[in-house]
Amino acid sequence: MANVRAVGESGGAAGGTRERILTAAAEVFAERGFREATTRLICQAAGVNVALVNYYFRSKAELYKAVIGELFREVAEPLLSLPGSVRDAASWQAAMRAWVRRSLEICAAVRPPESHIARLMGLEEQVPAEVMEELMREFAEPIRLAFGSLVRMGMEGDDPVEVSLWHSSVSAQYVVYALAKPSWVVRFCPAGVSREAWLERASEHICGDLFARLSYRPGRA
Repeated sequence: MANVRAVGESGGAAGGTRERILTAAAEVFAERGFREATTRLICQAAGVNVALVNYYFRSKAELYKAVIGELFREVAEPLLSLPGSVRDAASWQAAMRAWVRRSLEICAAVRPPESHIARLMGLEEQVPAEVMEELMREFAEPIRLAFGSLVRMGMEGDDPVEVSLWHSSVSAQYVVYALAKPSWVVRFCPAGVSREAWLERASEHICGDLFARLSYRPGRA
């Protein structure tokens, strides 16, 4: 989270403290989940006192939301620009491939910051409902709408149920990597196949189904 800066700060010690808290919180939340990640553990990891966490974030729930927000902007937000890159059939297929591959990379990640998102996805049941509702509205909904826009570009009609079915079925094929226990490498990847080779094949497998049933239609969005 190297680009984090507190609102109204230009950097310096204050910005560094806030960034340090966010970085430590991401590690602790990803390791323990919302319920077991205490403010005291986060403070110990960040090397700050509890008063500073309360000063910057007011509560553990607000800190969690700030962590998700920074992870989203750093890792997932670029997906939102993909529909705007489409100009023709070739660029539509390229955008779809980029969406699926990036989503797989996030969900199957083994290093932060992507691995923090994957781990937190597997621990969502610990997050209070009201916090999760806000996160879904602010971060998950824009992702759903952006992917829906790509799907509509390949549909003949405009059936919202069909769009939702595409979103749920395609998303499930990469979210399963974040939820797999033990790791997805143990569960899915044959011996002797590298992580990169597997992800490339998995991406083409998912896109093959998309392109078999959808084809770019100019003027759709």
